[in-house]
Amino acid sequence: MSVETWDRFGLRSDGGPPWDRFEWTQYNQHGPSIELITTGPGTRVLELGPGKGDNLAFVTKTGSTAIGVDVSAVQVERAKARFGDLLDIRVGRAEEFLAEREAEFDSIYSVFGAVWFTDPAVLLPLVRRALKLGGRFVFSHLPPSGECPGPHEYDMYGPDDELLPITRWCYRPYMWEQKLLATGFASASGQRLPCPPEKETIGTLIVEATA
Repeated sequence: MSVETWDRFGLRSDGGPPWDRFEWTQYNQHGPSIELITTGPGTRVLELGPGKGDNLAFVTKTGSTAIGVDVSAVQVERAKARFGDLLDIRVGRAEEFLAEREAEFDSIYSVFGAVWFTDPAVLLPLVRRALKLGGRFVFSHLPPSGECPGPHEYDMYGPDDELLPITRWCYRPYMWEQKLLATGFASASGQRLPCPPEKETIGTLIVEATA
């Protein structure tokens, strides 16, 4: 994962006003919300790739001890500028951060974040080890759009409309389920959530697993 790419991408906007809801999809007020993960006083929650920090801030306000790790220092600084001392958000790669954790978190989640951009053969065992028994792992990203399973090269637009190269790991829901169960998760389920009725575009893939 290119740090330079994500730093450039982080400059596209200031993030706008804070969200008033935990969002898994690219559409406001659509689909499930924070109930998919375990939160509240006494829980520890980790977000992989929090970006501008909206979902992490929402989790923190439930009383959870919430931590975010993002590869982009630009994204982290912008999140801190928006939310101040509310967020515990750190610069680093998800796999390197997780490598130092064992049975620490009640929930780990990623919304269009590091799970989509990191080799699952590397990331999933680290996530499983970092979760407590019964812990929740939930992530979302765009569903595959006809390409073969596996890593694919893409370009996304930067702040000056330049093309920024990225690699995404694209799998259908049942493939994610198989990978999670093979990694040692007790249960796994994936779904493609359709887009809102007023939208004529792509939906969202949401995958849930329990350690």
